[in-house]
Amino acid sequence: MATTLNSIPVVFDQETHTYTNTETGEVYRGITSTLIDRLFPDKYAAIPEEVLRKAAEYGSNVHADIELAESLGVAPATQEGKNYLKLAKENGLVYLASEHTVSDMKHYATNIDCIYDVEDGVVDIADFKTTSKLDRESVSWQLSICAYFLEKNNPDVKVRRLLGIWLRGDIAQVIEVNRRSDAEIEALIAADLNDEPFENKPFFPDYISENEATLYALGKKIKELTDEYETLKADVLAKMQEHGDKSFDTGNILITYVAPTSRESFDSKKFKEENAELYGKYMKQSETKPTLKLTLR
Repeated sequence: MATTLNSIPVVFDQETHTYTNTETGEVYRGITSTLIDRLFPDKYAAIPEEVLRKAAEYGSNVHADIELAESLGVAPATQEGKNYLKLAKENGLVYLASEHTVSDMKHYATNIDCIYDVEDGVVDIADFKTTSKLDRESVSWQLSICAYFLEKNNPDVKVRRLLGIWLRGDIAQVIEVNRRSDAEIEALIAADLNDEPFENKPFFPDYISENEATLYALGKKIKELTDEYETLKADVLAKMQEHGDKSFDTGNILITYVAPTSRESFDSKKFKEENAELYGKYMKQSETKPTLKLTLR
């Protein structure tokens, strides 16, 4: 069963790059000149206007070519459009909608380049990029805002993946990017509405923020004590070997010298390679408990 998306009463004006709520008359701003610009204010500062204009025109032509191909089955006219159809097929992207408008229904709206059906109530969303380089961070923020709005407009729909689809000449790649948290999106919106600077750094849930410092301090102490412990053991081992001592019982600790020995071990990797069927016969599945891995920086 294909996912059904709600159609919100918002229309896009290409000339003014604004979105109008047809029921209330409210005008919403696009996210590029507001939210994204607040994140990356100097991104295009050094690029001449004419270069930006030509790049935008090039991108618009590719977008239109792909939209016609996906929505109406028109054969692509551009190399990028042809590459896109091949890429979509190879990656199992099932077209659901293109240029789909989403909004917070208060201040902002934007169009999602393409939405792909995964299963009932689950979609992937994509943004097409025709730039010389793919800015993963920018795409991550852009699609995260789109996903946030899409799920607000469609409470029963969840976005699974955010995909940057990079098309430029012979370049054709699908690149999954990370999703920013709803808390980060809401903080960015608040900063923009209040015309305040926004510090582009990760947000963490309370259970991480409240425990991170203690986990780090304890982890570091454990590492330091473990290193000291192993150094002392190595020193005592060397001295016991030197003097031929075997064991000491101090009352607090029993210290025993264990002489080197040879031992036999089963080469399971080689056995599997040479006796795959028999190996499989004796394999069994077992459940493991969840664990938490901490890597100190």
